[in-house]
Amino acid sequence: MPRGDIRHFRFLINDPNGTSTDIDFDEIYFTVKKSSNDRLYEFQKRLSTGGIIKLDLGDYQIEIEPDDTAKMFYGNYKFDIQLNYKVEENKLKETFVGDFILTDEITYNENE
Repeated sequence: MPRGDIRHFRFLINDPNGTSTDIDFDEIYFTVKKSSNDRLYEFQKRLSTGGIIKLDLGDYQIEIEPDDTAKMFYGNYKFDIQLNYKVEENKLKETFVGDFILTDEITYNENE
């Protein structure tokens, strides 16, 4: 995604049968780091703070705002989406990992 842009993207969480899940998640995190070994993140979105929104059963949207990436360097980053929930008395975490690529801008404010 271009640095400093707004981006809202959806993701679906299904059970092993492919059906939308009705799990009530304690927390969902979307975390972006330069490297998976970094202790500090570049930015993070959470279900509890409104950066991740539940749209429907198993349907969520992550909202990346311009300020989240405005001061980051162009290049390759890592992200994960971590789901925290309970099954009976057991606290569980599921994590999905991917690449987050921050590209240069083409149309700057002075070009608008």
